[in-house]
Amino acid sequence: MSNENTQQILQNLLSRVQCVQDETSLHDLIDRVVASGPHDGPIHVLDVDSVVFQYTEWVRQMPRVQQYYAIKSNDADAIVETIALLGGGFDCASQPELERVLELGVSPASIIYAQPSKSVASLELSRDKRIRTVFDNEFELEKIAKHYPEAELLLRYRYDSANSKINLGTKFGCDVREEAQVLLDRARQLGMNVVGWCFNVGSMSYDAEVFYGAIRAGRGISDYAASIGFQFRVLDIGGGFVGDKDDSIARYAYHINRALNEFFPDESLEVFAEPGRYLCAASVTNVAQVQGKRYFRTGPKIDSVGYYLNDGIYGTFYSAKHRGLEPKVLVWKSASECGPERKSKLFGPTCDGNDWFMADIQLHELDIGDTLVFESEGAYSSVNSCRFNGFPFPKVMAYMRRGTTELLQQASDLHGDSRLISHVLRKSEYLRLMENKFKPLSYERK
Repeated sequence: MSNENTQQILQNLLSRVQCVQDETSLHDLIDRVVASGPHDGPIHVLDVDSVVFQYTEWVRQMPRVQQYYAIKSNDADAIVETIALLGGGFDCASQPELERVLELGVSPASIIYAQPSKSVASLELSRDKRIRTVFDNEFELEKIAKHYPEAELLLRYRYDSANSKINLGTKFGCDVREEAQVLLDRARQLGMNVVGWCFNVGSMSYDAEVFYGAIRAGRGISDYAASIGFQFRVLDIGGGFVGDKDDSIARYAYHINRALNEFFPDESLEVFAEPGRYLCAASVTNVAQVQGKRYFRTGPKIDSVGYYLNDGIYGTFYSAKHRGLEPKVLVWKSASECGPERKSKLFGPTCDGNDWFMADIQLHELDIGDTLVFESEGAYSSVNSCRFNGFPFPKVMAYMRRGTTELLQQASDLHGDSRLISHVLRKSEYLRLMENKFKPLSYERK
């Protein structure tokens, strides 16, 4: 990116965030938001420092693997601009996503159009900008051959984790063996330029070792490609990385680094991944308010309590209801200030009877006006929200510590050079000292 681009991105970012002192904790930020209420709509407290911390941990653990942020996971301006300043690439899945990152000044060489089934219009844009894309079946290959014949292509193959929250292989990815070879043969017949492969083990793969097997499978595909005249130079290991605060990229890095060293030791190869949840999940803490309450009784006996929040499945908690991702809920006051512990159910604010997302949970009894806090809600939350019943989208309140501001200023001066920026991040003692700021929350009276 040009100096003008990076400086403009930095200025835009600084205009969106509230800069706070380095010693400010997430607990302090939540207290600040709660004190500024009551809020009619849900609040997403966005800790930009968390994004920088996660990005840096990846750089330290997997120096060979570039990060192409899956913008679909959270497209908040502050996150997208931060990734761009850090020299990250982008995984885009639609024409609007492509247009957005191009407008930031991101180089087309740092974008992968990873959508296996593309519109003709988006292919024409990709052709105009020379953006790499993917295919996993003969119909998509024929379409690309017609509308973007000079494309640099990645063959997407299927390699599913047995322990992921969302299986992507039922929709995308060719068979590793016979189908992959047939598609490569057809690409050779069409004169297409296949430069590498990609896979996605599924969203939130708790099985880190699956990446070793997936990369090993890629060795066979690369060898066959070479036998028919293709010279693969790009490896895309996809997404699937958990981004919770109590998890670590180190366990994935162990298997990925081992596989790359064993099967692809040539360090001139371009290797990247498509982390989304990993970079954004922990950065957002949801602050919701109890707006209503009722008892569910059997005769005079109180069986449970229902709480009506200003947030629900049409706001932050679509994945909680439909993806089986149970939120981590924290009552934002001490137990001594609450009533007795009761079985509880959390409802959203809409008139939809299906708008609830946690049931049969034990909570100390709350009052109307109390606050509930949900950690690690940055991934696939706001991007799934809508205006059903006219309720507002979650409001983003972004914060950044002064040390991170200075670090991003250094990065902006390097004009998006990912190699130089990674060197600066690896050396940063500030981020090492800040590590305790990104631990799971607990409520303590200040």
